[in-house]
Amino acid sequence: MSLHPKVALLSVAAASLFASQAFAQAAASCPNPIPIALTTPLSSGIALLGIQAKLGVEQAIEEINAAGGVGGKLFKLSVEDATASAPNALNALNRLMDGKPMVLFSSMISPHIFTQNDAIKQGGTPVLVAGTNAQLMKQGNPWMTRLHVHDGQLAEAVPRYVVQTLKKSKPAIIAVADDYGLGASKGLQAAFEKLGVKPVAVESYGLNDKDMTAQLTKIKNAGADMILLWGRPGDVALVLKQRKALGIDIPVIGNPSTVAATTVANLTAEEADGAYGVGGMLPQVSTDPKVQAFAKQVLANTKVPPDNFAVGYRDAMYMVKTVIDQVGCDRTKIQAGLRAIKDWQGLMITYTADADGELAHTMGIYRNKGKVTEQIGVLKAAGF
Repeated sequence: MSLHPKVALLSVAAASLFASQAFAQAAASCPNPIPIALTTPLSSGIALLGIQAKLGVEQAIEEINAAGGVGGKLFKLSVEDATASAPNALNALNRLMDGKPMVLFSSMISPHIFTQNDAIKQGGTPVLVAGTNAQLMKQGNPWMTRLHVHDGQLAEAVPRYVVQTLKKSKPAIIAVADDYGLGASKGLQAAFEKLGVKPVAVESYGLNDKDMTAQLTKIKNAGADMILLWGRPGDVALVLKQRKALGIDIPVIGNPSTVAATTVANLTAEEADGAYGVGGMLPQVSTDPKVQAFAKQVLANTKVPPDNFAVGYRDAMYMVKTVIDQVGCDRTKIQAGLRAIKDWQGLMITYTADADGELAHTMGIYRNKGKVTEQIGVLKAAGF
């Protein structure tokens, strides 16, 4: 039975009043300014990654504060350089914790976060991380939430895409021989096994190796119809160059390094062409006007083009704002709110927290057309 129009209007008004009162109470519980903290590498060889995190959080806070913050109370960001050192990352986190932030953002470097785990668990402050090691969120830490897709999701989704969409049945794997690359290789092999496919070759190379022709020749001779390449921009560029020099026309798919701007910049159009990459969302290749506006604004402000980490940290800061609007500045309630996020629309994807505190479950599929990278689709993690 439908309500009388006047009754319906009164119900809407009451709901609106309740929401307004709840927001006012949430804002009243917050200090002014509202302290937020970030520790990420801002120097050393991995500084370009950390700079992206800083870009994302700063851009979000600038926009949120310009719109009035939380009931007129503005966010204030404190930043510490984690460098490339795990002990330094722990010390930086501890210094920021001393400032009693409402929420702390840590980095995308998994060894940093493993080292920080106990301090995060004992700190009583919600911490958002972007490290991609699949085991990070398996440590039983109730104060940590991950804002970015991880290697376990990629290792499951990429073989599924190779076999079911690209219809390849003779994959080969080549990965950098460190914890990152070898862990990914192991995960890729396990995912192929579940699909009833066995890689025809599994190769690796040292992080500082300059010649991968022996490994590539073995892959070619094994009759592979697809190469799965897991590494970092510098060594991935070398593999793609040497693949072309050897006349190997097997298509390549890998982590985002295969389509990263720093990789493509070091390749000719012929060397880059046709390589696929799967990973976080890259704003530069989006046709969405809102995403393009974000990318242009960050570039104008900082002279640095934003990447997938900038998007993730930007979205996470907006999630923090959404939760504080609802529950106020109670750290326990903020963490519970982050772990309860469901179908929250970010700049490029929606986020839903799972039982482990994983927020992101959508990966972009990219392909180089010459030296221009295009997004050709998305992949969802298993169960999403």
